[in-house]
Amino acid sequence: MFLILGPLIVAPVLALTGRPDQAETAFLVIGPMNGLPEILRRAGGHSIGPTRAPLALLAVAATQPDSFPERLRAEGAWLVIDGTIAAQLCGV
Repeated sequence: MFLILGPLIVAPVLALTGRPDQAETAFLVIGPMNGLPEILRRAGGHSIGPTRAPLALLAVAATQPDSFPERLRAEGAWLVIDGTIAAQLCGV
């Protein structure tokens, strides 16, 4: 029985514990089409991709990562969410 259920139980645990630690948290930032680069600059962050998305960018904070989402919203971003999964899917 363990030979059948064991991998189903162990695989998710290994997937979570085997993830490398990330020094920076990526955020998916959604905002005005032409204003996102300026919003990122004013909030103290920079883009890590994608290069051709019209309303969204993946971004990381250059300084003070804990308050980065709030700074992005204050500068005009419409939505800021955890972009770790999106970054992995985009190969960033």
